[in-house]
Amino acid sequence: MPENKPDSWELPASDPSEYHAVEATRGREFILRLTTKADPNLAIARFAREKGIRYGKVHATFMGAFKPCKYLMWVPDPSAPENWHREDIAVVDNLSMLCAIGGMIGIRKKKDGTEESFVAMHFVAGGGWNVPTFGGHLADGTIVCGVMQVFITELLGIEYLSPSLDPYGEADTFPENWYSESPEKLREQKNL
Repeated sequence: MPENKPDSWELPASDPSEYHAVEATRGREFILRLTTKADPNLAIARFAREKGIRYGKVHATFMGAFKPCKYLMWVPDPSAPENWHREDIAVVDNLSMLCAIGGMIGIRKKKDGTEESFVAMHFVAGGGWNVPTFGGHLADGTIVCGVMQVFITELLGIEYLSPSLDPYGEADTFPENWYSESPEKLREQKNL
């Protein structure tokens, strides 16, 4: 079986100023409002599916609170100490004010070969009674209390690249992939 050779975007930087870039084109822009009892991850993923958004950015929250807030945080992996990808869920049950959020809408391959939309957002919250400032990767099960509003910008002309290396069997479950510019996809998306 031939060994997969990683692309440069998968490897550690060869010098501190190294970077990788893909140019995308801005598509439609939306303001999305979620109210009490909505789960931000589930609601935004549904919105993306219904609007046909394959890739996008979630940004510029201008209000919001959670009760509870569930988020992923890095935890040691006793079976593989070099695995910095391992995360576990932490929960803040008290009302917390959303201070900032940013994230992405993307596509990942499922085991059966089909694709599904997913949302990955990082946030900072706090400002509630007996709630310190905290943040992380927002997890399913977080519930809006009151109102949460964000901007969503569709990104066109890019396509998903799956990593060639996957030592922990999780590359396609997380947004650890990268993208390629796709003029064909851009033409197709603009003609819809």
